[in-house]
Amino acid sequence: MIKTIIVTHHTLADNLIETAEIIVGQCDNLTGVSISKNGDVDKVRKELIELIKKYHKEGHKILILTDMFGGTPSNICLALYEPERVEIVSGVNLPIVLKLAGWLKDENQKLKEVAAKITEYGRKNIFTAAEFLDL
Repeated sequence: MIKTIIVTHHTLADNLIETAEIIVGQCDNLTGVSISKNGDVDKVRKELIELIKKYHKEGHKILILTDMFGGTPSNICLALYEPERVEIVSGVNLPIVLKLAGWLKDENQKLKEVAAKITEYGRKNIFTAAEFLDL
């Protein structure tokens, strides 16, 4: 099974999960980790390491979603990448979180494939009004 950790600036991670749960119900495979404006980066790094250890011990692989590539959350997480065990995708948005809530119920998903599919899904779900309305 794949567990997902959403790591963002401020409270975006928790807000994304809370919003997803309003739409699709309980999302047990999603965990939020926030980095506040004056947050202790080392404390967040340790929290992530402990979560990863816990999930590995339980037999899970981990997909980490960050808000933007090059930001503090992404930079912290890139150091935690482990091929086939911990994958990282930057640019999390609500469509990605909603889609993952459904996909993660399938325990036979492969981590690298989920990361690739969710990245493509996120890209395909960004529109301008003109594109949508075909103007």
